[in-house]
Amino acid sequence: MDLTTWKDLAPLLAVFSPIVVLVLSGLWFNQSLEKLKSRLQTTQAIVQKRAEIYTEMQEPLNDIYCYIKRVGKWKTITPEKVIRRKRFVDQKMHATRPFWSKGMQDAYKEFMGVCFVTNRGHIVNAGIVAEVVKYQELDSWKDEYIDYYDGGFDESRLDQVNDKLMDALSKDFGVE
Repeated sequence: MDLTTWKDLAPLLAVFSPIVVLVLSGLWFNQSLEKLKSRLQTTQAIVQKRAEIYTEMQEPLNDIYCYIKRVGKWKTITPEKVIRRKRFVDQKMHATRPFWSKGMQDAYKEFMGVCFVTNRGHIVNAGIVAEVVKYQELDSWKDEYIDYYDGGFDESRLDQVNDKLMDALSKDFGVE
C-alpha cells in the first residue's frame, strides 16, 4: 500500500489521531494530578506543623488574653508569668515565622501590640496594657508589680484583636 497520497493517509490519521490525543491528554492529566497531589501533601505537612506549634503556644497565649481581660484563671497568674508567657510565645512565633501566613503574623503582632507596650527602656520589661487598680485588689499583689503595667486598656479593642487573631489562625488551619 502506497502511503504517499492523502487518500491513503486519511484513514490512518482518522484511526491514530484520537489515540494520540488520548495518550497526550492522559499524560497531561496525570502530570496535573501529580502536581496537585504534591501541593496537597505539602499543605497537609504545613498544617500539621502549625498544629504542633500552636499546641505549644495556645495555653500561654490564652493566659495572656485571660489575664488582661480578667476572665478564667486570671487571678492565679502573676504579671511576671504574663511577661514570661509573652516572651515564650514571641520566641515561638519568631522562630516559626515561615510556617505562618502574613495575615496570621500581622494579626499576632496587632494582638501583642494591644496587650503590651514594648521598648520602654533597656532593662525594663514590656508593659502589660491593663487597669492596674483591678489587679491591686488581689491577695497575691506585690508593690513591685506596679512596674509591669502600662495604662490605656480598651476591652473592646482587646476583643477585636483577639477575634482577628483567632480568625487568622483558623484560616491558616484551613478552617474558615
